[in-house]
Amino acid sequence: MSKKTPVPIMSVDEERFMAFEGLVQWTQGVIAQGERLTRVKLTLAPFEKRRATFYKRQCQAHYFAIAAWKLLEHRKWVTQLGLCANVDFSEIDGFSETDIRDLRDMREHVLDYFKGIGRNKARWVKQTPEFKVDASTITGTKIGGRLDWKKFGNAARRLRAQLLKEPIPYPPR
Repeated sequence: MSKKTPVPIMSVDEERFMAFEGLVQWTQGVIAQGERLTRVKLTLAPFEKRRATFYKRQCQAHYFAIAAWKLLEHRKWVTQLGLCANVDFSEIDGFSETDIRDLRDMREHVLDYFKGIGRNKARWVKQTPEFKVDASTITGTKIGGRLDWKKFGNAARRLRAQLLKEPIPYPPR
């Protein structure tokens, strides 16, 4: 089997623009999903309403995990392209990339895990002295015991403020 040679679909200038704009987009996506999660309030309402709220919260948490992973992917991309040299990513970098990727992947392939055929079965459950949860849960502000959506959302908000001060790498016309 021969190795494929990558064929870029855009110029380097266009790639720089897409990477930067993607980072801003997914940073905003994390913020928006955090706000949606904040608005979903679990109540002691009648069963059907509690059930609907639970489902809504589960979906919003999954979308948050996707947005968080995409933010990390784009953060890496802009860095590889030499962009955002003046942006302090240390707060975002303080979150576990492995945990965020696991959450995204495990929640995306939750049926495989429920059927016992998930790729990283040993990491499906997270156990600490305080709790034991799996990737499908939300406990307080932690998704799957791994990602504190409130803290990551607040870090994204601070990151967005820095990104919006950066020059946009427009491709030449």
